[in-house]
Parts: sequence; structure tokens; C-alpha cells
Amino acid sequence: MRRTIKCSAASFLAVTLALGLQAPARAAVTAPRGPGEVGMSQAELNGYTEERWAQLMDDHLTYEEIGELVHNFNPTITSAWSNLTDNASLMDSIVENLKSRQRDFRNMKEDARDASEYGDYANYSMQETILQMSSNSLSKSADMMKRSVTASNRPLRQAERQVTNGAKQLMIAYNSLVKQRAIVAESVQMYEKLFQDAGLMQVQGLSTDTDVLKVQSSLLSARSNLATIDTNLIQLKENLILLCGWKAGADPVIAETPAADLSRIASMDPEADLTRAIANNVSVISFHHETHDQSSSSMAARDATEEEMYQNLLTNLKEQYQTILAAKAAYEGAQIGLRAAEMTKNAADVQYQMGMLSTANYHGALTAFQQARTRMDTADSTLFQAMETYDWMLAGDASVE
Repeated sequence: MRRTIKCSAASFLAVTLALGLQAPARAAVTAPRGPGEVGMSQAELNGYTEERWAQLMDDHLTYEEIGELVHNFNPTITSAWSNLTDNASLMDSIVENLKSRQRDFRNMKEDARDASEYGDYANYSMQETILQMSSNSLSKSADMMKRSVTASNRPLRQAERQVTNGAKQLMIAYNSLVKQRAIVAESVQMYEKLFQDAGLMQVQGLSTDTDVLKVQSSLLSARSNLATIDTNLIQLKENLILLCGWKAGADPVIAETPAADLSRIASMDPEADLTRAIANNVSVISFHHETHDQSSSSMAARDATEEEMYQNLLTNLKEQYQTILAAKAAYEGAQIGLRAAEMTKNAADVQYQMGMLSTANYHGALTAFQQARTRMDTADSTLFQAMETYDWMLAGDASVE
């Protein structure tokens, strides 16, 4: 197994109990948990098809896998869920113990009745009733603990979603930087060739010192930029794979982030999407579950606060939607700019090869083309991130302030 599956409940017990979290474990299962699971494969133990489990377990990270990887392999998340399972098992044991003691008192009560020991009968009967009430109450709690979605496990589900979103943002940033690296690496090669050409042309009197120095400056800057990008890529990848459950130092292949899908924008409507955003919003849900004074003034204040939260949520959705539209316009503008810069660069290639273009002018055309490519890739990543952020807001992460 290439990923770590850490289930040390003890280290998270205090935190999760303090939060009141109750839910079944969601960490990847590595061994049968009962006779019925003996002989089952890892995929079957975790509720996956063999094909899907193999995809999650390979050394290839895709964007759409991130949620499941965090869910099953992030050490902090899996430890927290495992801790909750320990609590659920403990609760079942307590319930069984209470029921056992309840049966003991029932038998003692019946013996006392048969012996006409009415004082003992009343005492045993009372204790049986207390134990029955306790076991019934705890049994209901145990049932709640086995549900995947409850109000009490909401904080952990929210934390898991935030880790997932954070990992996705890292992957977007990583792949954006990978694209930038390709452009800069190509720029280094172009400037190296141009620097050599400029030196030869300088000897022939066809290029000035200024031309040579300008190309040299661009070359040195590109090399420095490339080194910085490589350092940043290492750090981004390390953080990304740790969040997704790989060990430090692992080297999985990071797949490309999906390109922005402009067709999706037409279906986005903040007014229509507000209902979904409200239903999933953590702050709104928490507010609804708070205990409120039932006086008319308190209820009026509560209604006003609720309405303000809804309006703020709608405002934030609208602002993000406008961010998407602005990013879309920038994306389309970058496309036009890239096409124009590419045509200019292609024409400059021909003219330079024929000796019809100076070093300075050719250098300018190359630089403009690389800048246009950078703007295009940046616009693509920015638009995709903006659309993802809108989706995350609908899933419950929007601010209500």
C-alpha cells in the first residue's frame, strides 16, 4: 500500500469528544471487522469496485480523486473518523452492559416478588427502570453514531470538505505552475539561441551591445525564474500529496487539472442557487439548531438575523458570479491576445531566419508571445478556480457575513 492509513484514535480523542462528534469510521479498512468480512478484498472492505480501488491506490493523482483520497487516506481525517468509531463501539458495549444489568435486576425483582419481599421488589423494579431508560437512550445515541450524516458530525464533515478544497486549490496552483515552467523553460532555450545569434551578429556589426545585453538580461531572468519555479513546485507537490495521504518523499504523478468549462457558466444563477447554498451552509445550519428564546421580540430578532444571513449569502454568491464573468472575459481576451501574438511570432520567425528582422525586434516578438501564453494559462486557471469556488459555496462554504 503506497499511502499511509493512520488510525491512532488516542491522539484525537480529546479534540473530537470536545466537539461532540459522533459518526462511523470512514478511514480505509485494512482488515476484516467481523466474520462476515473474512476473505473480502480491500476494495470490498471499503465499498469500492476493484477498478475504482485500484485507481485510488495507484501512484497517479487526479483532480476528481482528491475528495476520496482525503476521505480515506488523509491521516488527520482518518484518525478522527476512527476515533469516532471507537466511541461508537464503546457505546455499544455500554448499552450491552446496561441491558445485562437490567436483566439481572429483572430477575432479582421477580425473585423478590415470589418471596413477597416487596421492599426489595420496589427497589429492584426502580433500578431496572432506570437501567432500561438509560440503555434505550444510549441505544438511540449509538444508532445516531452509525449514521454517516448527522448534526453532531457536521464539524468533522466540514473539516474534511475544507481539507479537500485546500488540496484542490494546491493542485490548481501546482498545475498552473507546471504550465508556467514549460513556458519559462522554452524561453530559456529561445533566449540561449538568440544570445548566441546576437553575439555572432555583434561581431559582424549587425547587432549592438545594447541588443546583446538585453537578450542576456532576459536569459538570466528566465533561468532565475525557472529555478524559483522548480523550488516552488517541489513544495506545492509535497503539501498536496501529504493532504491526499501519501508519505513525505513520495513521487506520484500529478495529472493535469481540468480546463475551465465555459458552457457551465450559463447554468449558474445566484438567485436560483441560493436555496441550495442555504440548505448546505454550515453557519445557517448551526444557527437553525441553536436554542432561541420563544418571546416575540427574540423571535423577531432571530428572523431578522436569519434574513440578514440569507441576504449576505446571496450577495456573496452574486459577487463570486461576477468574479466568474470577469474571469471569463479575461479568458476570452487572453485567447484573442494569444492568437495575435502567435501570428506575430510566426511571422517574426520567418523574417528573422531570412535576416529581415533585427535581434531587438525578434526578441520583442518572442517575449510578447511567451507573455501571451502565460496570460492564457493564468486566465484558464483563474476561471477554473473561480468556478470551483462558486461550487464550493453552494456546497456550504459560503460566508454569511
